[in-house]
Amino acid sequence: MGKEYLIFIFGGTGDLARRKLYPSLQNLYMGGKLKGLRKVYALGRDRGKLDETLKELEDKFARLIEFVPFNVEDKESYRVLAKEVESFPGAEVIIYLSLPPQLFETAIVYTGAVLKRFPNPRKMVVEKPFGFDLESARRLNFQLKRYFTEKEIYRIDHFLGKVPIQNILSVRFSNYIFEGIWNKNFIDNIQISATETLGLEGRASYYDRVGALRDMVQNHLMQILCFLAMEPPAVMDAERIRDEKVKVLASVRRFGREEVDRFAVRGQYSGYTHELGRDSNTETFAVVKLFIENFRWEGVPFYLRTGKKLKEKKTEAVIVFREVPGNFGRLLGCTPDRNKLAFEIAPGTRVVFRFQMMPPTGLLACPMESSMEIDLAKHFGQSPPEAYETLLGDIFEGDQTLFIREDESELSWEIIQPIIDRWKEDPDVPLYKPGTWGPREAREFIEKDGRKWVVV
Repeated sequence: MGKEYLIFIFGGTGDLARRKLYPSLQNLYMGGKLKGLRKVYALGRDRGKLDETLKELEDKFARLIEFVPFNVEDKESYRVLAKEVESFPGAEVIIYLSLPPQLFETAIVYTGAVLKRFPNPRKMVVEKPFGFDLESARRLNFQLKRYFTEKEIYRIDHFLGKVPIQNILSVRFSNYIFEGIWNKNFIDNIQISATETLGLEGRASYYDRVGALRDMVQNHLMQILCFLAMEPPAVMDAERIRDEKVKVLASVRRFGREEVDRFAVRGQYSGYTHELGRDSNTETFAVVKLFIENFRWEGVPFYLRTGKKLKEKKTEAVIVFREVPGNFGRLLGCTPDRNKLAFEIAPGTRVVFRFQMMPPTGLLACPMESSMEIDLAKHFGQSPPEAYETLLGDIFEGDQTLFIREDESELSWEIIQPIIDRWKEDPDVPLYKPGTWGPREAREFIEKDGRKWVVV
């Protein structure tokens, strides 16, 4: 008999489970990749929403899902977890915390106490946000390590399940033409953006507590930065790749609270407090400029930008190359744009290279920007798998490459903690008009460096 699996989804009747987890598990199961899956336990309080979801699933998979009335904060509720684990001796137990972050510690402690009574192999999956600040992230890691080894812990950042982000490593390390120029000698700056046109959209209570910096910069954008900046690992395995990401985060220049205004800008869209229903100085827009102090990247700024109710929905990483020395265009009385390589992550899945070409109007014409692009879905004849499908498959396989390690999570918080502290003590948040690219201060922030924002 092959390996058997049980998966307990805490918050199993919630929005994430219904929209992402069950469809992704179904795709894996129906594709023959989870043959050992025996039960999917939906732990929660509202069965009605789950029943609606079950109607949309394939019967063969839906029969594996069992609703279990559950109160995360009630120790007695965990008896059912013990009973079910006992019924499947030897089965691997996967605990998936799809919960509000304030319930993580309680769920970890109570679950860990139950599972230590059984010899079953187990894995603990923790959704983002992993902590609210550096102190809480350290405390959460401490509780996890009381009951689980690092090999059993899977801290999820669903951005890492996106194929375009994984493709950054492939483009860099599989193409000598790029890796040879992937350094301070050829790259002027790197811009990593995740911009949205929507506002709160039903996330008011959560979003106002965390804001743009915690919601996007500390996790998603910092992970993209690591993929762009890391050194090639000696061996392509999970620990070596994560080692290189940790080296990047450890090399990021630290700045004190008094320096924050030089390295970060925030904003809030007009109408946010009306939409929220109360006053708030939570930022809906954030820009952070980081420097990586190592041989490859010394002096190259990394701009991390995110915001809501902006002009365009776009998640991308843009590498802006240096201007050609003694640029030929200057001899013609014009200044050609710099070369750019962009990885579009959403809404499309493209790799775009922008370069200069002479138009067919004569040798002395100014070069014009031209574009070469590859749409991943069209090029390979299939759409990339949903991020959660990739990550869930890796969890079952025991591959931690695309998950966050303990030291990685804490270093990421350490970098932005001075910004959190500075903004907490300053109630003055610049406003910006919805449908623009953010506050005036964000444009001035990059223009004072002699640069401009790029959207490919």
